[in-house]
Amino acid sequence: FALQFSLAFGLYFTLAFGGDFAFTFNRQFTFAFHHDFAFTFHGSYTRAVDAKGRFALPFRLRRAGAEQVEEKYMVSRGADGTLSLQPYDVWVANFNRLRSEPPSQKLRDYLRRMSANSTEVTVDAQGRVAIAPEKLAEHGIDKKITVLGVGSYMELWSPEALADRTGGDADDAAFDDAFFR
Repeated sequence: FALQFSLAFGLYFTLAFGGDFAFTFNRQFTFAFHHDFAFTFHGSYTRAVDAKGRFALPFRLRRAGAEQVEEKYMVSRGADGTLSLQPYDVWVANFNRLRSEPPSQKLRDYLRRMSANSTEVTVDAQGRVAIAPEKLAEHGIDKKITVLGVGSYMELWSPEALADRTGGDADDAAFDDAFFR
C-alpha cells in the first residue's frame, strides 16, 4: 500500500494498493487502473440507439460516475461477432502487452487488426456513447443495443443476437454446476 502526495498545479495525490490500481485526484477527478487490475463490469442492460449511433451507457457500468471529466473507452471488434467496449487504459495495456511480444509477421497482423478496428469514444454530458451507425449495423445493431458487462470489458450486442447466442433463458445444468460449485 502506498500513499503519495505532490503539489503541481493544485492538489495531486495517488493512492496505490499493491501496485495493482490507483486513484488519482486533482482539480479534475480522474480514476485510473494500472497493471492487471481492471474495473469489474457485470450485468446486462438494453438501451435505445438513436440515428447518430448514440446510446446511454448504463450508470452501473461507467468507470467513475458523473464526476469524471473525460471518460474514455475504445470500441473494437470483439469475440463471437460482438463489439467490445474497453476502458481506454485497459485497451492501451492490452495493446502494449501485445507489442511486448517478440516481433513477427503474426504480431504485426494482430496489431494492425487491433488498430484498424478500434475507435476512441467518450461519454457525453448526458451519459451517452456515440458509435458510428455503420459500425453498429455491421454487428446487427440498429434501434436497440444490449450492453453486457464481462469482467474487464463490455460486449455490445443486438438483443436478438445475444438471445440467440445464450439460448434465451434456457436452463444449462453444466453452467450451473461449473459456476456454483
